Amino acid sequence: MVIPMRNEKMYRLRIERGLTQREVAEAVGISQSAYAMIEGGHRHPRKAIEKKLADFFGVTVDELFFAENNHETQYEDELDAERDDENSDSNHP
Repeated sequence: MVIPMRNEKMYRLRIERGLTQREVAEAVGISQSAYAMIEGGHRHPRKAIEKKLADFFGVTVDELFFAENNHETQYEDELDAERDDENSDSNHP
């Protein structure tokens, strides 16, 4: 069984802009449920929709869908935050 992995880049870009899934979906001409499936990692869009989403967010298709850090897990994010905290603590006497 394949566990879907959320597209973190798409999620973060949407949240940074204060947009809902519905607003992004309407802007690129798809349904909210289709957008949710793409962002959630349950489906991969057709090339035309990939391009529309990348253009909407101002990034390349590769950056949005194929970069290595697009599918980080929450656990990996938490580990990175802990490492950053530990490194900043060790720099202070």
